[in-house]
Amino acid sequence: MMAHSSKVESLRSMGAEATTPLLAKIDLHGYRPADFVGAPMAKIIEQAWEMGAARLRFIHGHGRARGKSPGFYNTHTGYLGLRIRRALRHNRELRRWIKYTTLDCGDWGKTTVGLKANPNPTRSELDISVLPPPTYQR
Repeated sequence: MMAHSSKVESLRSMGAEATTPLLAKIDLHGYRPADFVGAPMAKIIEQAWEMGAARLRFIHGHGRARGKSPGFYNTHTGYLGLRIRRALRHNRELRRWIKYTTLDCGDWGKTTVGLKANPNPTRSELDISVLPPPTYQR
């Protein structure tokens, strides 16, 4: 079995004085909706807000080209992406940290959401230990 290898990056703004990340990213390849959507997703969003990030990008893949029948074809995100977007739109608890009207799902396999401003960031990076190990391995 492969080791847990989620990639977490934060892109820092350009400039010598700026220390606030513009974009926090988390790679969710290998996760299923039951693994991530819910409490683990809320913890990651809260951590990104605590970092002072302006946006959070979930990289979940487009859900195609795995040798399976496409099933439905009216999406660029696959089932995990659909579940993430549904939670971002409808979970009112997440609205403490996100601007749900800024949901961007225009890129294949990625969903980005704007985060509310945090005047006093307390965290420097995401802690992926809050995630369970991925259940899907290639």
